[in-house]
Amino acid sequence: MIQRILLYILVFSSSCIAARAQVKKPALTPIDSSVRAADTTARKNVAEKKKPVPALPDSIYEVPGGIRIGIDISRFILKVFQPYRTDVSFAGDMRIKKDLYLAAELGFHSTSHSDSNYTYKGNGIFTTVGVDWNFLQKISNKERYMIYGGIRYGFAHLNYEAPSYTIYDSYWGDKLPGSFPKTSVNAHWVELILGLKAEVLKNFFLGWSIREKIKVSGPSKDLAFPPIVIPGFGSGTKGSQFDWQYTVSYCIPLGNIKVHVPRKAEPPKRR
Repeated sequence: MIQRILLYILVFSSSCIAARAQVKKPALTPIDSSVRAADTTARKNVAEKKKPVPALPDSIYEVPGGIRIGIDISRFILKVFQPYRTDVSFAGDMRIKKDLYLAAELGFHSTSHSDSNYTYKGNGIFTTVGVDWNFLQKISNKERYMIYGGIRYGFAHLNYEAPSYTIYDSYWGDKLPGSFPKTSVNAHWVELILGLKAEVLKNFFLGWSIREKIKVSGPSKDLAFPPIVIPGFGSGTKGSQFDWQYTVSYCIPLGNIKVHVPRKAEPPKRR
């Protein structure tokens, strides 16, 4: 009995070994040489990307600089429509960077008006200071045409008086005469500007701009007689004022301004 059991165990073990021998391992597929070359190239590209790329030196060129000084001729045109007022305004700017300019204005104002209702006299000065940014892309570095936007801070000092005025009572028909003494007032405002300038002759420019002026502070609203005109701003009773300007100017050359253009490092060329 024991011998038969040992025989069965021996036969079963032999059959298991034979079955395992019949299971063959899968054959390895040969690697194509083109795939192997592509893998090698990819590894080289990754290695090259990891290497630091030296930066190239900046490009440097020059643009013409100078101080541009001009006069606003639109103030003379304004006198045709408002003959009681006289305004003289000078404008100037100086290039400090490729597209950035420092800008300023200085002017004088005088008003003299008289009619059956009142007489008025006033005079003062004003100044504005700010910057202009040129949006125009130039074909040549020597061009000085401008399409620009700007912002200004404005300040004015004014002396005015109304030696006589008459208030009419429409109900009773009475006349109430009076006078307003000489008074000094200051005004502050901000200007937003959009304009252009063109070089019509060498160093001679014509310029045109539109402006929105927003008053920050000015004569008190409690004044019995507010100023008719604030120098450089406009109406003495309004909080904002739309204006325009037309200038003729000359540029005094003061050398050139260097412009640095940083260059980006070029990527490595593929082999």
